[in-house]
Amino acid sequence: MTDRVDRPERLAAVAATGLTDRRDVAGLDRLARLASRLLGAPTTLVSLVTADRQVFPGRTGMDVGETPLSHSFCRHVVADDEPLVVTDARADPRVSDNPAIPDLGVIAYAGMPIRVAGETLGAFCAIDSVPRAWTDTELAVLEDLTAAVESEIALDRAAGEAARSAAAFKAVLDVAHDGFVSIDPDGVVAEWNHAAEDMFGWTRAEALGHELTGLIIPPEHRAAHDGGLARARATGASALAGRRLELPALHRSGRRFPIELTLQVTDGRFHGFLRDISERRAAEDLLRRQAELIDAAPAAIIVRDRDGTIRSWNRGAEETYGWPATAVLGHNIHRLLATEFPAGRDAVERALTEHGAWHGELIHRRADGTELVELSRQTMRAGPDGAAEIVETNADITDRRHAERALQVTERQFRTQFHQSTIGQLIMDPTGTIMHANSAFAGMLGLTPPEVVGRHIADVTHPEDRAEDARKRAGLNGADLGSYERVKRLLDVHGHPVDVRAAVRLVRDHDGTPLHLQAVVQDITAQLHAQRERDAALAALTDRNRQLEQANLLKLDLMGMLSHDIGTPLATIIGYGEVLTESPLASPQQAAMDRILNGARRIDELRHNVLAMCALDADRLQTRREPVPLAAALAEAVRAADLTVPISCPPGIVVLANPAHLQQIVVNFLSNAVKYGRGATRVTATAGAETVEIGVHDAGPGVPAALRAHLFERYTRAAGVTATGHGLGLHIVASLAEANGGSVAHRDNDPTGSVFTLALHLAPRP
Repeated sequence: MTDRVDRPERLAAVAATGLTDRRDVAGLDRLARLASRLLGAPTTLVSLVTADRQVFPGRTGMDVGETPLSHSFCRHVVADDEPLVVTDARADPRVSDNPAIPDLGVIAYAGMPIRVAGETLGAFCAIDSVPRAWTDTELAVLEDLTAAVESEIALDRAAGEAARSAAAFKAVLDVAHDGFVSIDPDGVVAEWNHAAEDMFGWTRAEALGHELTGLIIPPEHRAAHDGGLARARATGASALAGRRLELPALHRSGRRFPIELTLQVTDGRFHGFLRDISERRAAEDLLRRQAELIDAAPAAIIVRDRDGTIRSWNRGAEETYGWPATAVLGHNIHRLLATEFPAGRDAVERALTEHGAWHGELIHRRADGTELVELSRQTMRAGPDGAAEIVETNADITDRRHAERALQVTERQFRTQFHQSTIGQLIMDPTGTIMHANSAFAGMLGLTPPEVVGRHIADVTHPEDRAEDARKRAGLNGADLGSYERVKRLLDVHGHPVDVRAAVRLVRDHDGTPLHLQAVVQDITAQLHAQRERDAALAALTDRNRQLEQANLLKLDLMGMLSHDIGTPLATIIGYGEVLTESPLASPQQAAMDRILNGARRIDELRHNVLAMCALDADRLQTRREPVPLAAALAEAVRAADLTVPISCPPGIVVLANPAHLQQIVVNFLSNAVKYGRGATRVTATAGAETVEIGVHDAGPGVPAALRAHLFERYTRAAGVTATGHGLGLHIVASLAEANGGSVAHRDNDPTGSVFTLALHLAPRP
């Protein structure tokens, strides 16, 4: 570990940042504060590790700006060149003996390597004073912010190097002295100043009287030089006069170097002002390399005038905004990019004027109209012409801002859903200690959420259910289960049991380490109470069904008795009675026999009604329809009712019906007319296209209005009527009519009385 930390190349890279003696670097402090907010960590540090200490050029939550290497967790990040994540330093053998634990309260630690120019300089870390399991999302956020820290350090370093190079270049220009050399038309030196002495290594005494060619002109250029002199002597002028030329020159030592020459010709003499531009060439090479570095920087680096006119536009700006440099130079940056100033443009201009620098957020638009949120750092300096210019460095943080907003929305939605849910929710650590609880869960216990937090789930669980809870949690931690659901009992603040259904899930991090338990708890006390009542009602219903089955068996026995035990002797009575009436009888005997037959027929009618009612209730009523000549069937029904009633039926009408059911319905209507309507006045049949309506008319008092809606319902009888009856007749005929594909109805007769009707289908014609 020590070898990697103490590598000379790495230490040189740390020193090259220029940050080891700087504290509270604004950009790094801002990233530290951002990490603290996003991660909820009280302390975040940008830590650069040297040979004997760690320094914090960016920090929040830490009073000191550096610590000895003995107190450094970050040195492990540098030594291993990989992230270090510590949940509880006191229990972690890698750092448990670190003095930072008692001295600085470092308990939980997460650090990401800061790599710049291929070297690991230190770590960007988040620190908590309590044990903490860092989530995948938190580590991803820390990693993304570490990339921003690396960019900030690289930009700061590049800006510093550029500033130092510019200062060095300016210093070279400030101390430079032009050499002055004058020669006659033959090329013999006539004047040679001290700067020329220093420049070429020949003293003035040595140079005077000698041809310039042999002193400073490289051999390969001497012929051209002599030819130029000859032409100037012949014409009295030189085409090079007044021009600034760069030429190679020769030092006395034989060293070649570039010079800048400005030539004037007077009176046939040539006067040259010479400047050694070796340093300028070197500086230009340096600037070119710096420009290449700036051009390769991922951030957009722009040089512009105070009025916004773009003077320089690096490749990062081309990639960021989608505009090539050739298209934007000379344009106004604010109009081109539709700049928006969240802090206000006046505040930006004021900071540049008063402090020479400004940093903050800007909103720009790309060439395709896409909106960008950028972190901008602007510095004002003097340009080549002495006028003020602005160096603007913009880093695209759109995705970061979107991620922050999305995280805020997600957190807000989670808090809203968690706390406002009507179903109990809680989050526990893997041991079962409650970390968060919503009002719905706390309300089940008669407590508030703060009163629940910190308790173990076993403390609010019925003693008989605690062992099963522990077994289920062990299954989750042992990866036997991903989640479980069970019915259990809680204990409220008064010790009363609360029946609940709990669904519990174990959340793990990316490497499978248990993070916390999530539970959804629903109060099912009322549901279980209703279930118990339902079970009791079901038991009662089962018992009642048994009773009904017994009653149904009794009804079937009654049907058999009515069908056979009563029907057989009744048929005998009616048969012998009709035989006796065929012979003339004395008046008293005839009257007695008529009463016997009427009573027997009424008993037989009652028997048929009861059989039909039982068949209806048992859902055993069956019918087979057949073509029935209607006129004959109506006459037979009137005879069966032992009545003399006029019948109006067109000849040839044939209906589809069960003959017995047809007779039973008409006889029932005739009997009701006798009981309630003072006797039937007539029977009619009216044929339509597909149906025929049979009507039994009476002139009685009619059906009361209150009774009409219920006329064909079971047990319906008119109040105040002295006639005997059981209220089943009309209900039975309605069911018989429906079984035969027809229907029954009632309407008022004119002027008084009622008409009871039966509608049946006509039989198809042969």
